[in-house]
Amino acid sequence: MSITIVVSVVLASGGVCMGLVNLAYARMPERRIREEPDRKLKGPNVTARIGLNMLFSTVLVFAFTHLLADRLFYEGPTAWWRGVLEAVAILALYDLLYYLLHRYPFHQWPWLKRVHSVHHRARYPIAVDSLFLHPVENLLGLSLLTTCTWLVGPVNVYAFGACFFVYSWLNIIVHCGVDLPGPYFGMLARKHHAHHRDMRAGNYASLSPLPDILFGTAE
Repeated sequence: MSITIVVSVVLASGGVCMGLVNLAYARMPERRIREEPDRKLKGPNVTARIGLNMLFSTVLVFAFTHLLADRLFYEGPTAWWRGVLEAVAILALYDLLYYLLHRYPFHQWPWLKRVHSVHHRARYPIAVDSLFLHPVENLLGLSLLTTCTWLVGPVNVYAFGACFFVYSWLNIIVHCGVDLPGPYFGMLARKHHAHHRDMRAGNYASLSPLPDILFGTAE
């Protein structure tokens, strides 16, 4: 299967994830983490930013995966365990490096702090706020995922598809504003919701709580 099909399927699945967590938010009001009394992020400008970021993300993913395909992927058959190891290695490296990017440049360096503060305008995030961010932050996040794939790779296209699936779904889930059933997804959503309360909160990790636990920034 080509990388074009793999990326397209994962992007489509992200829309499914967005729909599911929006449904959970609507149908389970008792499980909302902290509901904003009068949502401030609304109107045509907010909708336009979200739509443009969705388009920008799609263009970036296809550009990175096609322009760098020879360095990132191989398409031949491989043992299932190797594909699993490749996917886990990319995700573990990304989780650590994103933690460092988020904790220091995004929260301490003046220019990138201003960039990241756009995303923090969502004090009570819901799923769609995963796309409410500055385009520079969007670019850096997807560039980091691509860099991690290059450092581990070349990897099987299915391994990258699994990574991109986890990356996409968890980015939506952590912003969903719902204490989802089960021990893991609800925990990630609660921690990231707490992170959004201001620019001084902890919980910088994205995919797991491990970097925050390791570096003492878990809340």
